[in-house]
Amino acid sequence: MLFPTYIFVFLFAPVAIGGFWLIKHRTARLAWLALMSYIFYGYWEWAFTSLLIVSTIINYFSGLKLARISNDRARKAWFCLAMIVNLGMLGFFKYYMLFARTIDSIFGWTNAGQGLPNWNIILPIGISFFTFQAMSYTIDVYRRDIKPTKDFIEFAAYIALFPQLIAGPIVRYREIMETLKNLPRKFSSVNLNLGLFYFSTGLIRKVLIADQIAAIIDPMFALSGTLQPLEAWLMMIGYSFQLYMDFSGYSLMAIGLGHMLGFKFPQNFNNPYTAVSISDFWRRWHMTLSRWLRDYLYIPLGGRDNRYVALGVTMLLGGLWHGAEWTFMVWGLYHGILLQLHHHLKRYSWIPRNVIWAKAGTFIVATVGWVFFRPPTFAESFGILGKMFDIPGLFAQVSINYTLVFLILVGFAWEYLIPNEVVYIREKKAKPLVAWAIVLGLLMALCVLHFSQPAPFIYYQF
Repeated sequence: MLFPTYIFVFLFAPVAIGGFWLIKHRTARLAWLALMSYIFYGYWEWAFTSLLIVSTIINYFSGLKLARISNDRARKAWFCLAMIVNLGMLGFFKYYMLFARTIDSIFGWTNAGQGLPNWNIILPIGISFFTFQAMSYTIDVYRRDIKPTKDFIEFAAYIALFPQLIAGPIVRYREIMETLKNLPRKFSSVNLNLGLFYFSTGLIRKVLIADQIAAIIDPMFALSGTLQPLEAWLMMIGYSFQLYMDFSGYSLMAIGLGHMLGFKFPQNFNNPYTAVSISDFWRRWHMTLSRWLRDYLYIPLGGRDNRYVALGVTMLLGGLWHGAEWTFMVWGLYHGILLQLHHHLKRYSWIPRNVIWAKAGTFIVATVGWVFFRPPTFAESFGILGKMFDIPGLFAQVSINYTLVFLILVGFAWEYLIPNEVVYIREKKAKPLVAWAIVLGLLMALCVLHFSQPAPFIYYQF
């Protein structure tokens, strides 16, 4: 179910949130939340709700088992089994087709005969997100950072929590554990106001900016081989803002819905296109995934003491997490090289440190990286790169789409002139004003007019 649709805004959300507050018994409220989350997920395809339930069962009982076992060797064996099952389920549904295509290609080159069966496996939406969320719980229990819950309904509600189920933020159990155990009893007007503020700003990012950019650049990607260099750059800069506004918009809507239910979800974006380095970019972009990779992959691989291997493996796997194409792994490798290069160069005092040039350079290298994120094949990616860096062609006459230019300028203005919504509320303790409500209400009404043509969130495919 998509957030920017009539059925969600005017039916599902009021029923799910209203029912949650009308029910008084804690277990019944959690059961209602889990049920509504299953309905939310099952609206897309009921059969795949079973995966959500299986993931819940596996990690719930794994947590209990790990808490009871005292022998370190036995704990490690059980933990490895739980991780194999989690990653095996994710790997089969998300990566089998990529693996099968790769094997078929190798067999075709070597005339070795038939490869793996070419099953048409449908990718369950959001499987990477809820699998990583469930794994974070089991890993934390194994490390004895948290005690496992004995309340299955509570755990089911945590894994399936519909606001952030499909595309994050990735919420760790310890971040909302106290709220789950002590649900707020009374509906708070403060939470409602904050929830509506976050939801509306996220919806505006998605519907009025990201979707409008997509309508212009999607045909450009389809005909990328005919573009002039300046058009290719405008297309990729447009995609940079489409992706950012789309994903950050979802995250803000999820945070807003969480507030309406009494939960405080972690921030997921902090103006990443104002970053002064690629390291700074990754501290600001998809922050919950960055922290997940740092805590559960980079540090266990050695962290700073084994930087080259740890960072390389982390970024390669982080890239592959985003999608079942080798282009995503190249995107991860690209960022891994940039991070290693930044770590090496920052030691030298002769490197210029002008903030404006640092921000511009970081934005450019991030935009170039998206070339491996959007096109599905290497041929298309390198074709676009060739267009972008055709220096003589930059001076060719082109017909500029000024609507795209305007939307890009809106993206830059939003990024540089408007305070980050979450930081402004949580850290600077600002309170939504009546004037904000009027402006956001008018823009929300404009968003509703676009509900007849909803576009899926880009990160649904991950």
